[in-house]
Amino acid sequence: MRSVLVAAAVFGLIVGSGAVAGAAETAEVADANWTCAKDVCLRVGSEAQMKDARGCNHKVCISVTGNASGYTTRGSYSGTNRFYGHINVWGPNMRVNGQDSAYPGVVGSGRGTGQTCAEGWELSGGTYTSVGLPCKDVS
Repeated sequence: MRSVLVAAAVFGLIVGSGAVAGAAETAEVADANWTCAKDVCLRVGSEAQMKDARGCNHKVCISVTGNASGYTTRGSYSGTNRFYGHINVWGPNMRVNGQDSAYPGVVGSGRGTGQTCAEGWELSGGTYTSVGLPCKDVS
């Protein structure tokens, strides 16, 4: 069985259990195979285990299930960091623009290798501001 090393830090902002960071920049890690140091978490396992990933960046969270043969990306607000606006998700052969909501979230599905992302846009005073951009690799 081939081992794969996966870094769960996107731009150094996603952290797992045991790590320290800003309250809006934390990701939950329920798998005991994760090892964390400061703001980076690593997991070693078989390639078959490395299909699903999740994490948060500021006010936006991403959850990716599947692999290059077919994956689903979910973008949502990060728990208590709710905002009014929308979230867009994109990746290989997929792009979905969400609708403005007090509880923003959107789901998209695609196929292919590359990076999939979810970006949150908060609406305030008639202007949109990016409030988080977590990304994950699809392989």
